[in-house]
Amino acid sequence: MKKSCTLLFFVVLVLSACNLPAPTAPVASKALPAETEASQTATQVPTAMPETGSAVLLFGIGMHIEPQGTTHQGFQSGKGDYAQPEYFNRQVNDITTVTEMVAAHGGRMTIQAQSPFTDVAIASGSHILADLAADGHEIALHFHEDAHLGKNSSALPVEQWCDVMKEEIALVKQASGVESIRYWSGGNLYLDVFEAAVCAGLSVNSDWKNPKTQTTDLALVGLHPWRPAGGTDGTDLSQIAVHIPSGLVIFLPEGLYDQNNFASMRRSEAAGGDEAYFEYLKQSLLASVAAAEPGKVNVFHFTVHPAEFRGSPQQPFAVIEKFLSEVVDPLVASGYVQWVTFSEMADASAAWQQAHPGLDPIH
Repeated sequence: MKKSCTLLFFVVLVLSACNLPAPTAPVASKALPAETEASQTATQVPTAMPETGSAVLLFGIGMHIEPQGTTHQGFQSGKGDYAQPEYFNRQVNDITTVTEMVAAHGGRMTIQAQSPFTDVAIASGSHILADLAADGHEIALHFHEDAHLGKNSSALPVEQWCDVMKEEIALVKQASGVESIRYWSGGNLYLDVFEAAVCAGLSVNSDWKNPKTQTTDLALVGLHPWRPAGGTDGTDLSQIAVHIPSGLVIFLPEGLYDQNNFASMRRSEAAGGDEAYFEYLKQSLLASVAAAEPGKVNVFHFTVHPAEFRGSPQQPFAVIEKFLSEVVDPLVASGYVQWVTFSEMADASAAWQQAHPGLDPIH
C-alpha cells in the first residue's frame, strides 16, 4: 500500500509539472502502430502514465550539421560557408551552447557531421568534435547525398555511394578521433541506401523525410525500432516499413507524431514559431510516454541544427532550455524517460530482438 501511494504521488508530480490532470491510478497503455491510431494518440494529452519501472521511453536529441560551402567532393551546397572563419566559429559556438545545455540536464546528443564542416575542422585544428566525443556525445554521419554525389545521386551504383560514404566517415573520424561511426541520417530516396550504408560500416538509421516534400509518411512513425527489408524512393514504402530479422540496419522511428510535416514545421511561419513547435514536441513526447509498452523498447527523439532556435541573443536557445526543464526533467526524474544516444537506442532494440526471436518488434 505504501509503494502504491508513493507511485501515485510521483505520477501527480509529473503530471502537474506538465500541466496534465492526475489519474485516479496509474495504468499502462499500448503503443498504437497504425497511422490513424498513432494520430489519435499523439493529438491527445495522456491522462495516465505507465507504472514506474514497467515502461520506459528512451529519449534523445540529434543534431544535423549541414554541408555549408564546398564539400570534400567539390560540390557547392547550402547558404553559408564554413570556409569563412566567422561563420564556422559561430556555428561551433552554437553547437557548444546547445550540447552543454543538454549535458547540464543529464543528456548526451547524437552529433551528425559531414564535409565541409569536417574539412574545415581538420584544417583549422578545431577540436569541437573531439571535445564532444570526450563529453560522451555520440559522433555520427549526416549525409546529404547531392552535396557529395551530385544531383543525379539516385541513379548512381551502390559501390559509388559506399565509397563516398566511407570518405565522409573517414573525415568524421579524423576530425573527432572517434574510431567507430555507426549511425547516419540521409540518402532517404535511394532504394539501395541500406546496402550502401552497410558496405560503409553503418548500422543505425532514422530521421527519414522526403527531401522533395519535406514530409514523413506516418507509416514510419511509432515507438519500436525495426530492421527494414529495404529502402524507398519516397513513394513505395513496402520495404522500409517492414521488419525482417535478418536486416543489418536498425531503423529508429521518432515517436508518436501525428503530422507528416513534423520534421519541417519548425521552419514554417504558419506553424507559429519556436514556442508552438516545442509545444507540439511536448504533446508528442507525452503521448509517446503514455503509450510506451512494458517489456518493449520504446523510443522518442527529435533533431536540431546548430543555429536553430537561437532566439534572443540575451537568452540563446531559451526555448530548448524551457522544454528540458519543464517537460523532460520531470519525466526523467520520475523514471518514465531515460536519456540515451541514438546508437544506444539501437543496442537496446538489438538486445530485445535477440531475446525475442521470431517476434515482430513493431507490433
